[in-house]
This record gives sequence, structure tokens and C-alpha cells, in this order.
Amino acid sequence: MSLNFQHLRAFYAVASDRSVTRAANRLGVSQPTLSKQVKALEDRYQVKLIEGVRPPLELTAAGLALFERARRLFETSADIEALLGETPPEAGGLLRIGTDSPPYAADLISAYQQQSPNLDFKVTIANARETNELLMGASVDIAIVCEPIGDNQYTYQPFYEDELIAVVPANWKTAHEGRFELNCLPHEILLVREVSSRTRSTMNRVLEAEGIPTGRVMEFHTREMIREAVAQGIGVTFMFARECPPDERLLRLPFDVRTPAARITGYIACRSERRRHPAIRKAFDIASVMTRLKGEPRLLSA
Repeated sequence: MSLNFQHLRAFYAVASDRSVTRAANRLGVSQPTLSKQVKALEDRYQVKLIEGVRPPLELTAAGLALFERARRLFETSADIEALLGETPPEAGGLLRIGTDSPPYAADLISAYQQQSPNLDFKVTIANARETNELLMGASVDIAIVCEPIGDNQYTYQPFYEDELIAVVPANWKTAHEGRFELNCLPHEILLVREVSSRTRSTMNRVLEAEGIPTGRVMEFHTREMIREAVAQGIGVTFMFARECPPDERLLRLPFDVRTPAARITGYIACRSERRRHPAIRKAFDIASVMTRLKGEPRLLSA
């Protein structure tokens, strides 16, 4: 009885994502088609592989054993494809990048182009949650994001560090020269990103750690809108240092207290099953070299 590899791949996709919906979106097939393929595999061998109807789905003992063997099989298959058929990045192609931090994506692309000038890039900008969803749905090849998915189906490594700072109008006056006094925040209008943004979550950690309440708060969706609003004197905001370029209308101020809660680590990430793809593998290699460079804000040491 020969194995139907299409059915096995369907099972592996669903088992990897623990969701028929997510796996179907990633593979570009309908959910009923994927479900039928998994059911056909179970029926052919008279074995139950997956339990439950809502994610996260559970694997039976047989499903877990098959998943581990399928993982090794498809990793070997990916190695063979990379050896025989994948286009090396030096020859061209397209690398799709999702990121919640445009400056670091630009850093990676600049370094990559020096080695592979024929490779094209497509960059999708979103917040951290949305960027992870793009990676999970295979809408991007790699993600540069501060909060990677904590799942062994994903591979990620540290890429950069950044720190939250205050951004205020150029005519701002502070009691502590050159620093933002957090205790004054309740008396200011605070401009914030959407709830799901990593900037806002980091801001909340800082304020909670220091016991600082907020006063009036206004929510805007993009960094550009917030930056313009601050420049017009509407309020003050918090941004990561690298994400707020110099602007004569603004002051970029560190906090008057030093707190680890203000620092984040950013990562480069991909789906583990695609880690061996030549262009993705090279992106990780380039990122590893870049983490050994010094800059402002500093990059991580290897």
C-alpha cells in the first residue's frame, strides 16, 4: 500500500498549526479539502490522528508519532529541494519581510543587497500581533518583530535591542534638563498607539513598574500621525529610539529613571519548516553578523 504524500502533507500542515483554518490559509487550499485529505489518511490506515474540532487541535499518540516522522521527512525533502532546485539569493528572486519595526528591516535589506544585489524584497509593515499572523499564514517569508511566536514550529534569533523614550514638542520645558520626568505624565495629554502595538504594551509595563498613572489619553493608529500630532503640540508620546528619526519640531528625551521595562529585544523569525530555504537561511546568517556590530541603539552581542 503506497503512501499518499498529499494526504501526509495535509496532516503535517494541520498538526503543525493545530488548526485546519490556519493550515488551509497557509497552503492556499479550502478548509473542506484539507479536512477531507486528513480524513482520507485516517480512513486508509484505520487510525485516529487528530482529536477535536476547534483549535488548538490535539494529536493522538499515533498522531504525535506520525508528526515527528513527517517532520523529519519534510525537512529532508526541503534539504533536497535546496540542493537541487531552489534559486540561490545571488541569482535573484523575492524575499517577503513582515515587520513591526521598519528601520531594522531596512538595515537587514541594506546588508543583504551588498551580498545579493539581484534579490528583490517586499516589505509589509504591521504591529507585532499582525506581523506574527502574517508569518503564521505564510504571507511573509521572515518576520522582524519584538515578540516572536513562542512555538517550536518557528525559528527565531535575537537581532536588535531598542529602548522606549519620550517624544515631546520642541518647546518642551522640563525640571530635569534633557530628561522626561515621568511624574508629570498625569498632567499631560498622552498620545498612544492601538492596544495591540508593542509600543503601547511596553509603555504600559514602564508605567506599571514605576507606579505612574496617566491623565488624558488619545489613540492614533500610526507612528506618523502621532509624530505630527506631537509636533503640533497636541500632546506627548512614547516611541522607541530608533523609530523616531531626528525632527527639529520634536525633542527626544530619555526618562528621568532607568528601568529595564523600557528595553525590548527584537528578533528575526521564520517558520521552522522553511529555515533551510537559501534566501531565508542567508537572512539569518546576515542578521547574526549584524548583531555583533555596535550602533545606537546598540545591537545585541552574539
